[in-house]
Amino acid sequence: MIVITGASSGIGLELAKLYQKDGKKVVNISRRESEFAEVNILRDLREGSGIQEAVQEVEKIDEPIEAVINCVGVYTEQEFGKITETEINRLMASNVKAPMLLISELLERIKKDQADILNVVSKAGTKGGTTTPVSPVYTASKWAEQGFTFSLQTALKDTPSRVTSFCPGGIKTNLFKKAGANVDVSNWMNPADIAAFIKHILELPKNIEVSEVLINRKSTS
Repeated sequence: MIVITGASSGIGLELAKLYQKDGKKVVNISRRESEFAEVNILRDLREGSGIQEAVQEVEKIDEPIEAVINCVGVYTEQEFGKITETEINRLMASNVKAPMLLISELLERIKKDQADILNVVSKAGTKGGTTTPVSPVYTASKWAEQGFTFSLQTALKDTPSRVTSFCPGGIKTNLFKKAGANVDVSNWMNPADIAAFIKHILELPKNIEVSEVLINRKSTS
């Protein structure tokens, strides 16, 4: 089975669609259902109790985990200097705590099943807002997720499980819209193309670990 957080929209939805087409059992963990998931575990991943309950549901499924793909992520439009503690906690809970705690709770199962881990981070987790203004808090959360992913690679280096940090920039999703940001994403990269690339990476021979991927948006005009 393929475990995907956030398979209800964006890159996660497109991944679920591809894996369903291949006949894989897709397990979606998010607050909303995915039409392409065979199993929908509806939990709020910002809460530790929600993650623990989701893991308990995954553990009940008698099928090996092939991969855990963390796609859940949120943005903020609150201006730095005015951002609230509540908003900072919201970003850190979704972008950092959720993937950390999920992988930690599933770690023994991941090792047993020799499953792979792919964390969808962000270009902001490698360069920050160097070319366009990006929320400093969002950037910090993605740097934290990037550091977590690299540390996981070290922790699992003597196991068959591979760990990939996948860092795209400029995907045509609802990330900004959900945060109330007025950003024109109409010419940004198609999440279906990004999902196909992720699936290709995970289907490479097990002796090939693609440790980090950085994808930049290229203007065609």
